[in-house]
Amino acid sequence: MSVFSFSEAHDFLRHELRKFAQKEIVPGAREESKLDQTIRDLVRKVGDAGYLGVNIPAKYGGMTAEWVNWVSWGITMEELAKADPVLGLAFLMPMIANQLLAKSTDEMKQQWLTPIIRGQKLTCFALTEPECGSDAAAIKMRGVKDRDYYILTGEKTAVTLGMYADVAIVFAKTDMSKGIRGTSCFLVPLDLPGITKSPFSDMGLRAAGRASITMDNVRIPAKYLLGEEGQGFYMAMEQFDFMRIGLGLAALAQAQTALEETMDYAKQRIAFGQPIAKFEAVSFKIAEAATLIEAGRCLCYHSFSLIDQGLSHTKEAAMCKWWCPRIAAEIVHNCLLIFGHIGYSEEHSISQRFRDVIAFEIADGTADIMKIIISRELMGREFRPY
Repeated sequence: MSVFSFSEAHDFLRHELRKFAQKEIVPGAREESKLDQTIRDLVRKVGDAGYLGVNIPAKYGGMTAEWVNWVSWGITMEELAKADPVLGLAFLMPMIANQLLAKSTDEMKQQWLTPIIRGQKLTCFALTEPECGSDAAAIKMRGVKDRDYYILTGEKTAVTLGMYADVAIVFAKTDMSKGIRGTSCFLVPLDLPGITKSPFSDMGLRAAGRASITMDNVRIPAKYLLGEEGQGFYMAMEQFDFMRIGLGLAALAQAQTALEETMDYAKQRIAFGQPIAKFEAVSFKIAEAATLIEAGRCLCYHSFSLIDQGLSHTKEAAMCKWWCPRIAAEIVHNCLLIFGHIGYSEEHSISQRFRDVIAFEIADGTADIMKIIISRELMGREFRPY
């Protein structure tokens, strides 16, 4: 068990992020979601401020050494997601690009990673397909080598930022006979011939531009293969631990914002001659929510500190992903009930938060998949159900 605490550098980063978010993000977050607008301008603002480069070396546009750690990355995710949950999702993408482009050439890093970190290019993570979500090993997209090119054919679905992204990280089978060992990873510019995008009409996180991306004999240069042929499945799995911890924190950030709004409302709303905050039916819900949020945050930052120390963290990451979104959804639901009929209206932000937070229960691994991972880590692979 590691001992974790925030450093002065962490506290300073959080302070600066909150000032930035209140000035640059919060004022337009409600309108952005309501009008289904792209978040490209917001991502550019975050990139200009340098925050997309937290935990990425300065060589490619990242931050100074004191913020090149996973706890700093978690702080940034939490504060951005408090201001706008879609921006929290967008914040995942530069780190995924950084992790996977590490397996490519310096030329590719300069061409793609630097503008992604600056917010000049948007990227997306394309793994899920119409017939496989949790069973990522079952993907059917093909990648056929043709001299100095690969030809990609197939469909990716549920791609966050898919409608807006300039480039996608795509996983395809380059050898159908080898199962997961035949999966490879590619960087695919999304303006190539043969690529079509179809938007989703989602109940929440509407500005995320979730989409299906179809590729029909799309030719990409062989240098756009990331890593080696056959390593794609393992490369994808390596991303999930930090993504799951980050998504847990992003969900808790929504619960925290909802709780703060609810406390303000409860102090002002009068019923039976006094503020409803005085009634235990309200105040106890608030106390319980605050306790659960704090417990969830401790779990998430403990998990990030394990990564920073080079310690095993897969079990803890799965705990973050199944539990934190669940309690966040319950908290936002209870907050909506405290608001009553006002909260049920689409005109109030709490209804938007309720629609948004549910997505975090689904993204990058359902609760049941996370419990399989936890039990596997606790009892051994011989007791997994597959």
